Amino acid sequence: MVCLLLVRLFSLDRNEAFAVLLFGFFIDLDHIFGIAEYVSTNHGANLVSVKHAMESNIEWKSLMHQPVAFLIVAPIALLFAFALPLLSWILHLVMDFVQIHYLGIASLPELVLMTSVTALLVLDDLSLCRMLSEKPVGLRAFLGWELGQFKGEAKHWLPFPSRKVPVSA
Repeated sequence: MVCLLLVRLFSLDRNEAFAVLLFGFFIDLDHIFGIAEYVSTNHGANLVSVKHAMESNIEWKSLMHQPVAFLIVAPIALLFAFALPLLSWILHLVMDFVQIHYLGIASLPELVLMTSVTALLVLDDLSLCRMLSEKPVGLRAFLGWELGQFKGEAKHWLPFPSRKVPVSA
């Protein structure tokens, strides 16, 4: 959610948004490898126990979660010619640190923070929808507008099949 907020605040284009999401969000995909190791080590037992998972000897985070990854992220940020990938990576590390040392995994303060940032994004979209609309916007119209926004963006990165019927000569 914080990465999406950065994308919105800085009005990033598709490439810039991808870089921000890559270093601020998608670096957490490394946890999938930890889950696979956890399941094979524990044979599926305690799969939903956060406490048991955190107490296990599984390495949940890759090199990208270590400060030394700066040597990887900084040159890539220079290639993009802007510092937002670096900022999103640093924010990710800071949020991980705060979560682990102060908030706890899946804690109430963490939920409140995520809900607040989500609410900010939705309210921003609602104000944009109302600004662009010529008539009052209700919940149904807003959700339809959101779906249209998603479809408009998704057509650039999802392989939707063409609905056009070929015309024979």
